[in-house]
Amino acid sequence: MNEKLAIDNIRKQVVGVDTKVPMLDGAHRAYINFDNASTTPTLKPVLDKVNEFMGWYASVGRGAGFKSNLCTEVLEEVRGLIYKFVGASSEQHAVIFGKNTTEAINKLAHRLPFSPGDIVLSSMMEHHSNDLPWRAVADVCYIGVDKRGALDIDHLERLIQQYSDKVQLVSITGASNVTGYINPIYEIAEIVHSVGAKLCVDAAQLVPHRKVSMGNVEDAKHIDYLAFCAHKMYAPFGIGVLVGLRESFLRAPRILSVGERSIL
Repeated sequence: MNEKLAIDNIRKQVVGVDTKVPMLDGAHRAYINFDNASTTPTLKPVLDKVNEFMGWYASVGRGAGFKSNLCTEVLEEVRGLIYKFVGASSEQHAVIFGKNTTEAINKLAHRLPFSPGDIVLSSMMEHHSNDLPWRAVADVCYIGVDKRGALDIDHLERLIQQYSDKVQLVSITGASNVTGYINPIYEIAEIVHSVGAKLCVDAAQLVPHRKVSMGNVEDAKHIDYLAFCAHKMYAPFGIGVLVGLRESFLRAPRILSVGERSIL
């Protein structure tokens, strides 16, 4: 095994890996996290970089000083890295930051122009973050799963044909946080776009483990909206990302304060 990839070397990079917690018998033992699907620890190089930059921290997008200009420039640089990371285009897509995946999906739900009777298709394998927001803005129908927990593609196609032009959006997880099942998102995209609907992928569990490409909007297999967060991929908590069709956000009403607009 490559020396740099050895388990011991990787383990040393995990913040808090040797932290001991109290037991019922009064002893203290090393903490083992069995729920990395929810929140991963931060890696030391990431923490070091955050701490290094804190000395330069200042207002983003609304300050005339050197630090403010620097922070604004760095944020735009990060936005560019995200475009590259998920195979998006700055001409076709916009990158919006929030607190987590839940907020990213909520932002999208309240920016899309739903009308009475519009339908959002979700599935029986979704996290509440990709279920509850849609209930507040549209009629939601659920795609079934089979005995293995895999998405029933045939049921998706039947629902698409049944509701046809009423389906405005299909919002599906890229990978289940319960079973680990990975959805065929590009195949799903082709089905969704066949009726003129849009596809949103909750990629919180997917992007830390698989390469994702949103693709060109002219390609029937492209992804229209993608949401994910840092705290599931060994980075600090408190950062979520929504990448979506730029035209959707340009025509949507502003819901944030003037100061917050500059970072969308």
